[in-house]
Amino acid sequence: MKKNIFIFSALCALLTSCAVTPQEKAQERLNFQVSLARQCDPIAADLMAKLPKISTLDKQQRASFDKEYQERVNNPTFQSCYNMAFKSYSEQQQLRLQQMEWDSEAGFFNNQPFNCEFYPPEGPYWGAC
Repeated sequence: MKKNIFIFSALCALLTSCAVTPQEKAQERLNFQVSLARQCDPIAADLMAKLPKISTLDKQQRASFDKEYQERVNNPTFQSCYNMAFKSYSEQQQLRLQQMEWDSEAGFFNNQPFNCEFYPPEGPYWGAC
């Protein structure tokens, strides 16, 4: 009985140690946004990367940071470029998902490689096209 409790508690500890914390999730989201922004304006991307640390700045530095950040990020050219970068990323993810679906539905996993462009090998493990 003690062995089962130990195994269960060890498994719970392992699973909770692998969980992503909200801080890690926020950092990943910020890193993604910075990578998209870097495609359009490296200076705006650097400013975005500094956002979590602005609480350590004094009032004057914070005001100048806010002004520069607003000028860079609210620039219409930057906004359109950032939106195009995000759209491109989204479409790449959709394409990757569709390729995975094709591979799993009509490709190698149904023993029909290349969607039957070529004759499949003979044998008991290969389905007919």
